[in-house]
Amino acid sequence: MDLGLGGRGFLLTGASRGLGFATARALVDDGARVLVSSRS
Repeated sequence: MDLGLGGRGFLLTGASRGLGFATARALVDDGARVLVSSRS
């Protein structure tokens, strides 16, 4: 799916699993730069 977000940067919190992980994966697959953070 082309979200048109390639080349942009994103910071996601709570991205170790579930919805946050899926969101991070979708952004990376679209070409975005993603920084993830979680408690564990």
